[in-house]
Amino acid sequence: MEAAKIIKSIEKEDYRVLRAIERGMRRSDTVKIKDICFYSGLKMEEVHFRLNKVHRSDLIMRDSVGEISYKLNSKGYDLLALHSLVGNGTISQLGMEIGKGKESDVYKCLNDDSEVLTLKIFRIGRTSFRKIKQLRSFIGERRHFSWLYVNHLAAKREFQALEKIAPLNLNIPKPIGLNRHMIVMEYVEGKELNFLIDIEDPEFIFNDIMEQVKIIYNQAGIIHGDLGEFNVLINEDGDILIIDWPQWIPKSHPNKLSILKRDIENICVFFQKRFNIESDSEEILKNITS
Repeated sequence: MEAAKIIKSIEKEDYRVLRAIERGMRRSDTVKIKDICFYSGLKMEEVHFRLNKVHRSDLIMRDSVGEISYKLNSKGYDLLALHSLVGNGTISQLGMEIGKGKESDVYKCLNDDSEVLTLKIFRIGRTSFRKIKQLRSFIGERRHFSWLYVNHLAAKREFQALEKIAPLNLNIPKPIGLNRHMIVMEYVEGKELNFLIDIEDPEFIFNDIMEQVKIIYNQAGIIHGDLGEFNVLINEDGDILIIDWPQWIPKSHPNKLSILKRDIENICVFFQKRFNIESDSEEILKNITS
């Protein structure tokens, strides 16, 4: 990650300017220099100096149309989140990238006790496959929003789901820390179900997935909302792990049955096509909700 390479070279005044821009972006796409001075509490001369520095470091973007203004880019947002996670002791070192998808990047990381953890960084908006209407659960009816803020809301929502599931002692990773668009969680290993051509007992795996869906629905009161073969992992011991929870909905949602049924059908269709496992999604739905 590019931001991690420069974190030691950024001074506290630089962070004040970056946070001031972040604050200003809650109201507008870009932030004028006078507003950066106001939010940061720094004098104009100092702000100009710091803006030039962080701009050279590719942490912000300049808009020169009309009155000059600035906005954070993803690298700058990464830096702010990393700085906070390191500062509060959640992580101490960033390791290798272990996953990259349309919506997130995943890294290994260490804490002060050299314990291996997982860092997930949300990247919604990196590709155009999502439409605004699909993000309404995150942004509500806001007229103004940035993709940085959408990623923050997605991370916050996933963290909430992990917190609800953690007491159930399933294989879902336990949440450890959250800052902006980054989640730190327990380290887990496994391969995506989609990439497994042959597994020893596919029927057992299928039943295990449905059992976890049932437990999470009845005991945590939530539904995944986007369940499929791309967010189910299987580790070397044959344990399954359901990941990627930003689209979860509560059991009280008015469309809970249709969304739960869609999750179930996604898994049923995959196992029928890949492993010739026959199932009845209606019966499974009744079993889970009874």
